[in-house]
Amino acid sequence: MTLISKATGTLSILSCVNDIHKTALIYSKNEQAKASANVVISASVNSQKTDHISYKDSQRKNWLSQKNFFASIKEGFASVAGYIKGAAKTSVRYIPNFVLAGLAIFLNKNHNKAANISALGLGLLEGYDFVKNSMGVGQRDDYLNVK
Repeated sequence: MTLISKATGTLSILSCVNDIHKTALIYSKNEQAKASANVVISASVNSQKTDHISYKDSQRKNWLSQKNFFASIKEGFASVAGYIKGAAKTSVRYIPNFVLAGLAIFLNKNHNKAANISALGLGLLEGYDFVKNSMGVGQRDDYLNVK
C-alpha cells in the first residue's frame, strides 16, 4: 500500500497547490479592481481641486484624469500584492495537508505503516473539508430567522 500512500500524498499536494494558485488569482483580481477604482476616484477628486485657477493646469489635470496616467503601474503592483496575499492566506489553511502528504510521500519502506496512516489522515481531512465546507454541515444556516 506504499504506492497508494505516495500517490495520495502527491495528488493532495497537487490539489492544494492548484487551489492556492486559483485563490491567489482571485485575490489578485480583487486587489487590481480596488486599485483601479481608487485611481479613478483619486484622479476625479484631484482634477476638481486646485490651489489657484489656471487654464493650463486644468487642461493637464483633465488630460491626466482621462488617460488614467499611472493607473496601470498601481494596478500592476496591487495585482502582485493581491496574489501574494491570497497565496499566503490560503497556504496557511493547507499546512496539515502538506505535513500529512509529506509524511505519506517521503517515509521510506521501514515506515510503511506511518505512511499509510498519513494517507488515511489525508482522506479523513479531505472528507471533513468536503462535509463542512462543501455541504455546509455544522455551519450557521439560520440567517433568515429573526431572533
